[in-house]
Amino acid sequence: MMEANRTSLGTEATDSYVLKNRKYLECGIPEDKLMFRTVSYGRYLQEPYINPAEHKITMIVNLRDIPLESDLEHEIFHQIVGPRFMQKRQQLKLTSGVFASRIENKRHLVSMLERIVAHTKRLAKEVAENESS
Repeated sequence: MMEANRTSLGTEATDSYVLKNRKYLECGIPEDKLMFRTVSYGRYLQEPYINPAEHKITMIVNLRDIPLESDLEHEIFHQIVGPRFMQKRQQLKLTSGVFASRIENKRHLVSMLERIVAHTKRLAKEVAENESS
């Protein structure tokens, strides 16, 4: 199947197929560009049987995957995210442990990222309008 460039579903495994069926977040970031990390601890013998940090999720996104168009948007983005942006690697690192579920924490991180990008674009638009007035 690999030599024939086919998948187990019987479809062709080409880059155009992958790009055509790629899913995007509302803010324009491809879902496959989000990297999630979690830690798994061994089961405790005493109650509560799990580590409180078990549900913590970390999401990493490369700056080149975030659809920021102007220098003003980049500047506002850096002001919003502050120390969560790793300058050396050009990556945004968000962490959530608010909920007692990894799935909910993952949803929370995606929501945070979408709000950060949306507010960055909105603020940049408002600043540009105020400067032109």
